[in-house]
Amino acid sequence: MAITDRTRKSLWAKSGNRCSICKTELFSNKVDSEEFNIGEECHIISSKDNGPRHKPNISDYDLFDNLILLCRNHHREIDELTDTYTEELLRYIKLNHEKWVQTIINNAINSQKKAQPKFLTRITSGKDLLNIVSDSHGYRTDYDEIENEEDAEYIGGVLQDLVDYGDISGMVETYDKVKMGFELNKLLKDLEEKGYYLFGEKGIERMKFSNGETDKWSIATLVIKKKDSSEIIKVDLNESDKNANA
Repeated sequence: MAITDRTRKSLWAKSGNRCSICKTELFSNKVDSEEFNIGEECHIISSKDNGPRHKPNISDYDLFDNLILLCRNHHREIDELTDTYTEELLRYIKLNHEKWVQTIINNAINSQKKAQPKFLTRITSGKDLLNIVSDSHGYRTDYDEIENEEDAEYIGGVLQDLVDYGDISGMVETYDKVKMGFELNKLLKDLEEKGYYLFGEKGIERMKFSNGETDKWSIATLVIKKKDSSEIIKVDLNESDKNANA
């Protein structure tokens, strides 16, 4: 079997484009203005009989849980020093690195909340919504106070669906994206029928890592508000046109 596009996207996204051991950036365009990639998708347990940490009778060696993202140097190191880099140690390194990346993203999002624009545009098109969530590295979500369990399950489900659409959007063809836009359009209509509006935007934010390096990440902001929320500002565009022509 081979690593699927979905597994590959998850591995790179959860690893933050960084080596799980040394944290170096793996894919960049900073050298001579040409893109280069020093990242390698490495197996914790090798499928080869004489491979590093091999175990027989595993149905699929290319699943996400058996993969760790590393730079070339550390890939070579873990495969040569198998007594040091045991299966248990590599799983520990993988888990801690992915938690580190998530912490970096969450901290950056939380620290920049005050800097976010006070006004978000209401989203009325599934196509526009797909453009916002597509290929985002992180999501900033918010919603009005939930008053009952039914609404909590519904709003939570909607936000999770939006994140899921964003995660898989980069792995599908144009035909599927059109269908996804149609499904998101239905989601928006259902949301409105239940008394809610969705507001959002996509922005590029600078993330700072513990080694002092910074990187630009795409963050989608999604906010669900009740239709009667006092925070919603309604603008009469027809009235604005009249004033402009006066």
